[in-house]
Amino acid sequence: MIKNFTYYGTRVYEWKTKASGVMSVEYTYSSVTKGLKVVDMSIEGKYHRWNWMSYEGRTTLMRLLEKDFQAAYGITLTTKYDAEVERAA
Repeated sequence: MIKNFTYYGTRVYEWKTKASGVMSVEYTYSSVTKGLKVVDMSIEGKYHRWNWMSYEGRTTLMRLLEKDFQAAYGITLTTKYDAEVERAA
């Protein structure tokens, strides 16, 4: 959990995928769930949705976003994405 949390706004992460090209992902930290949330995404400038991705793709993307957030803010997230929880919902 982040103590003395300050609003961080959104960040944009560029991910060069193996098959689709460059995915641009806007994400933010949620003070409600205490984890990262994807706000918007596109591939090669074309609209893309989170639920169009496989669970494996979502897991890979979230690990990249978690690393990016930690590198940018120097904060280790304690609530990390778990595809199994999402899959069970």
